[in-house]
Parts: sequence; structure tokens; C-alpha cells
Amino acid sequence: MTPIINFISHYRQSLLVTFYVVLSFIFITSGDNQVVEGMRSSSLTIFGTIQEQIDNASSYFLLRKQNRDLRKENTKLAYENHQLQDALLENIRLKKLLQFEYKVNYELIPAKVIGYSPQDLITGLLLSTEEIDKIKKNAAVMTSEGLVGKIVKISSNYAICQIMLDPNSRVSAKVQRNRELGMIKWDGANGLLLDHIPNTVKIVVGDVIFSSGFSQIYPANLKIGVVNSVETDTNELFKIIHVMPAVNFNKLEEVFIYNPIRENESGN
Repeated sequence: MTPIINFISHYRQSLLVTFYVVLSFIFITSGDNQVVEGMRSSSLTIFGTIQEQIDNASSYFLLRKQNRDLRKENTKLAYENHQLQDALLENIRLKKLLQFEYKVNYELIPAKVIGYSPQDLITGLLLSTEEIDKIKKNAAVMTSEGLVGKIVKISSNYAICQIMLDPNSRVSAKVQRNRELGMIKWDGANGLLLDHIPNTVKIVVGDVIFSSGFSQIYPANLKIGVVNSVETDTNELFKIIHVMPAVNFNKLEEVFIYNPIRENESGN
């Protein structure tokens, strides 16, 4: 039925012209006025009925398509609404979990870089600060650019910071884009290596590396550097990922030592 209605609707003008031509021919050849008037009246009735049915059919199929489109849009909106509800529930759940965690306040203690580490076993910096009494061993050291290292030795007036270019330095790290966890260490030159990333994990040049926070030394989300090369060796389990440090260790003049102040929500 639908193809017939579509055909009539599409060729409506041509069919009407044909219909009128046939009627005109009948009118011309007919000499009886009553017959002509009767045919005119009948033709108008038939034409009106056909036209009305065609319009009704066109409206029906148009409304049917509109209803289908509306149902599709409604389904899409419902699905998105479910996703938002799930995200809201997850947010509420996380907020409840956070009620059991300790809030971490901190202060940044400024320190001046006055030289390199006098100890041959440590690749690091010699720091001077007026607040040496607040500094603790293994405290993280940073700048506005990112992570520098950690405090490994404290004397009455000075402190030694082991930088990430030290052969013994290790920092738990994460890839910002996909949250993949790895370990940052010195690459033997002027850069870093992101180790323990399986060959099956996608890492791309430009990925930003941050501290993971899975450590009692380094707080989370300190920028470590940016991936500048990725190599995959099929004979090895892990990728070889080179990272350009966020900090230029050759131009450091001042750093900040991270001093956490832990307290629970009630302030006790």
C-alpha cells in the first residue's frame, strides 16, 4: 500500500493534468449540457476525495517518521541520563569514602641552592634554609615546574637533596592520560626512564608523567616530565620509555621543600 501512495504523491501533478485532459476531451465531445454538468460535479467530488486522501496519507507517514525520530532521541536522552545518574552515584560513593580519610595540609619551605652535593655517593644539591628545624628526611623537593627529588641528609645548617638524576633515585609515577603506573629512574644521561610499563600498554610521545602518590615520600600529582620517545622490544616484557624532566636541574637557584601537616576532619 505504501509504494502506491508514495507513487501517487510523487506524481500527483502529472496525474491531475492527465485527469483534466481526459475530462476536457469528454466535455468537448459531449453535447449534452446536463451530462457535462453532472460529470463536472462528479469529477470535482472525485478529485476532492482523492486529494484529501493523498494529503491524509502524506501527513500520516510524515507524522510516523517524526514519531520514530522522537523515540530515537528520547532513547538517547534516557541513556545519557542513566550515565549521569551512575556518575552521580559514583561521586556520592567517593565522597562517603573521603570522610574516612585524613585531610592533608602542607607548607612549602623555601630553600636556596648553594651548590652540588659534597658527597660523591649522591647526585644532588646542597640547600640552605632558615627553617632547617622544620625539614625532615625524605621530604619531597619541588619547584613550580615539577618534582626535583627528596631530602636525604640534614645537618645543623644545610640539607642535601637527592635529585631524580641520581642512579639510586626511584619515584612511583603514573601516566596522566591512562593512569598507568610505573617507576621513574635515571636513564644514565640527562633524562629519565619510565620503567615497568608492559609492551601491551599504549604510551605515546607527549604523555605527561606525574607522581602517583603511592609513596610516603612523594605526594601525588607532582609533574615529573613528558615522554619524548617510546621503544618496544619484543624480547622484553616492558617498554623503553624516555622522559624529559619537567625541571632543568642545571638552572636551579631556589627550591621548595614539602612539609605535610596531617590532621583529620575534626582538626584533632
